[in-house]
Order: sequence, then C-alpha cells, then structure tokens
Amino acid sequence: MVDYGLITKNDDGGTQIDSTFQNFVLQEQKSVTIDINHQVDNYHVAETIPIIPSTIPPLVAMRTFSNRLIALLGYTMQNNIYNGIKVTSGPRYNNWRYQTSFDYIVGRGITSTPSGGYGLSVWASDGKVCFNSNYKYLKILSSHSFELPTPNPYTGNYPYVDIYHPNIYNPYYILTPNWAGLGTAEYTGGPPPNHFAAIVQMTVGLRSLSSESVRIQSFDFGGFWRQGYPIPSIFWNGPFTLLTCTV
Repeated sequence: MVDYGLITKNDDGGTQIDSTFQNFVLQEQKSVTIDINHQVDNYHVAETIPIIPSTIPPLVAMRTFSNRLIALLGYTMQNNIYNGIKVTSGPRYNNWRYQTSFDYIVGRGITSTPSGGYGLSVWASDGKVCFNSNYKYLKILSSHSFELPTPNPYTGNYPYVDIYHPNIYNPYYILTPNWAGLGTAEYTGGPPPNHFAAIVQMTVGLRSLSSESVRIQSFDFGGFWRQGYPIPSIFWNGPFTLLTCTV
C-alpha cells in the first residue's frame, strides 16, 4: 500500500488509521418500539424510523432482545437525502397486532472536523478528514459468512441459522444483503376467473438468543390475495454475511 504519515494497525495486522481509509463515525444511537398491525382496517407491517438527514449513505447496525426478529428492509430518501430506515418485525405468532423494541446505531463517513477541543486528526491528500479522535467510531468485532436455506411459504418452513460470537457481548449486528421477496403460500385452483393465490412478503431478520449468540431467520411479514396463477419461485439472495460491531 502506498501511503504517507501515520499508520495504526490492530493485533491482526489490519490497518485502522491511515491517510486513505475513512472510518464510520457514530451519528446516532437509539432505542425504539415499532407497532405492527395485520388487521385489514389498519394494515401496517413496516415502520419508517427517521434518522439524521444527509446525502451520505448511512451504515445501520441493530439488535433486539425480543422474541421476534427485526429486519432492515431499506432506506428512505427525499431529494437525494437519506432521511430514514424502513424496518419490520415477525413472525406474527397468530397475533394480529404486536410491538417489538430494538436498538440501532447509525454510522456515516466523516464530513468535517469537530470545532474546538484537542487530539489527533489525520487528513487524506485531497484535504478530507480520515480520522479525528474527538469522534466515536463503529468498531467491527467479527465477521461471519453463512448460507440460509430457501424458505418455503407453502409449508410454512422458514429456516434459521444460529451464530455464536464468544467473548463478544451484546453487540450490534449488520446483516447483508438486506433481502426481501414474494412467495405463494396458498393456491385455490379452479377454472378462470376463480384462480386465487395467497402471496406473502418475506425477508430475513435477526434476534439475540444470548449475550454471545444471535439467530438469523427468514419470515413472512405481510401478504395479500391475488387473482391469477401462483407467482414463479422466489429469487433467493445469498450467501449472507453478519458483522458484529460496537462503538
């Protein structure tokens, strides 16, 4: 690597600070409770959580100690500004309405140097700040790659994988990719126009099992009836990667 100035490395030899690598600064750290409602007259299966608006894409990590999974479906934007995250929770467990609480942190690249104070700053050759000791940073503690079997809405089989991270306690998690898709759970058959299919919306979420373990599982978080033949087989996106992190 061609570089100049200060280089800081961790015990594994990975570069943490230099003049070319920019860390993610902690911008938000919050706990929220979302309200999921599957009732027809007040259907609401995903919640938008506002975040500090910025043109810089956010890096979001989450954790929940609930008995339900939490899943990041994506981000919301307005005028090219990221202003929210869209999340959902499940499975429903035969409840039409329920709440799930979770914690999340938002990290972004550095855009400016904090005013005042003292400490260490590192700049890139283009004048942008790579590191400033007055910020708090997201720290990646471990990385886990795995396969998750394809869910089967017809049978109600939604596979899971349990991941253990010894000596890493109650971390936040980043799961990639953020997957969501559709599948057919029921088909009535019959001659046209009596063909009806029950379509479910699916995603992959996570929940903590203990202070040192987490479950990753697919689940359905919504659905609707559709007149017509069953939709084709779902497109399953994998393999998955899970990062544990803290600040």
